[in-house]
Amino acid sequence: MVANKAAIATTGHNIANANTEGFSRQRIQTEPNTPRPSMGSHNIVGTGAVVSRVERINDEYLEKQIRNATRDLSHFEEKDIILRQTEDIFNEMNGDGLNRLVSRFFNEFRKLSNEPDNEAIRQSVREASQSMVNDFHRIRKEVDEVRRHIDARLEGYTSEINQQAEELRNLNIEINKMELSGASANDLQDKRDKVMKKLGSYMTIDMHKDKNGQVIADIRGVGPLVVGPEHEKFSVMRSPADDQGKIENALDLKTSASAQSVVTHQIKGGKLGALVEVRDQTLSAILSRLDDLAFSLSESVNQVHTQGYSRTGAKGIAYFEKPLTKDRAAEFIELSDAVKSNVNNIATAAIPDAPGDNRVALAISAIQNAQIMNEGHATMDDWYNSIVSDVGVTSSKNRNGIHQQQDMMTQLSKMRDQVSGVSIDEETANLMQFQHAFDASAKVIQIADECLKTVLELRR
Repeated sequence: MVANKAAIATTGHNIANANTEGFSRQRIQTEPNTPRPSMGSHNIVGTGAVVSRVERINDEYLEKQIRNATRDLSHFEEKDIILRQTEDIFNEMNGDGLNRLVSRFFNEFRKLSNEPDNEAIRQSVREASQSMVNDFHRIRKEVDEVRRHIDARLEGYTSEINQQAEELRNLNIEINKMELSGASANDLQDKRDKVMKKLGSYMTIDMHKDKNGQVIADIRGVGPLVVGPEHEKFSVMRSPADDQGKIENALDLKTSASAQSVVTHQIKGGKLGALVEVRDQTLSAILSRLDDLAFSLSESVNQVHTQGYSRTGAKGIAYFEKPLTKDRAAEFIELSDAVKSNVNNIATAAIPDAPGDNRVALAISAIQNAQIMNEGHATMDDWYNSIVSDVGVTSSKNRNGIHQQQDMMTQLSKMRDQVSGVSIDEETANLMQFQHAFDASAKVIQIADECLKTVLELRR
């Protein structure tokens, strides 16, 4: 009766958790109780059944595959969040984007070449120039905002990692204590698997068990995160720029698991790996190419403009404030004070005192189609379009990766359900079987009781 009662309780536990995420169904394992000699006979008589253990139906290899798939899916999903934000910055569908503003800038110089003395057109040239400069600033600022958003996510994730690592350590202790007492820690092991899966979604972590069954979690390429009853901690710090794409004052990842402490570029895979990769590689490459465009445009226009003569006969006027270096040129590009203060300082003539001379204005407009980018192999339009194209291709490729990983996760989840999932029909059938066995055991006791009464009545 005790064995069948335990089986009924276990079946009820399975049914109650049929929809619990990460639950592994359980099964009672029974074995014959120690037999004993029958009174007045040399025969050995059985004494029923005892519960040897409550077995957890689970495939550790399959759980490992699910953890790896979860890590890869989290990596793609985290990148998708940032890449979508970046795509929106370069989206020119709903207004004038930088490409159109650069084209308008050169088109206004073409108009000015037709009427060099027209002050209204000169004002239009300055307005188009300022709009282009403002959009360079906008893109640079918004990409920097995305970087700051990444840093905020990194900081939040480090706190979550520390919480999960501490929980994994506590579960190691609880499970070990329970198993040493001889009990089955099935539900705690399910909980530990769930924590391991969540912890593994942040980065590539190799997990295995020691001889005592406690989980050891090692960050690949860094060091241990959880070792039995001990765990390390993650933190972040602001630091100078490095040669791997991290900008000045961006967050570095630190962990007490590594002697080097700073492990930003050692972290691969998962959410953290995705954020570091996009921040220090994808976005840095985009901004570097944008800076190249701003620097080359201002340099090329200035080279021509300083050789021309303004409406007042002045020569050597710079159209743009010259950026000192290509670094952050998109942030610092500005119209020169001379052009800002007076549109008559815009040079159009190649010789002084020639009101109809438009050769400088034509030369500036021709820069648009000159191959001044990529070491003389691309125009500015080609260069900017390649930036936008690369953002789109990278985002599209990442979304394809998400779809593939989702399909893989669906397949692995179905495989896990076949092994560890709860079937209501099967459990109901088991419940009826155990109920009948319990009733039969009770009937045995009832018959034994009646037999004992009969024996007692013989003495009367």
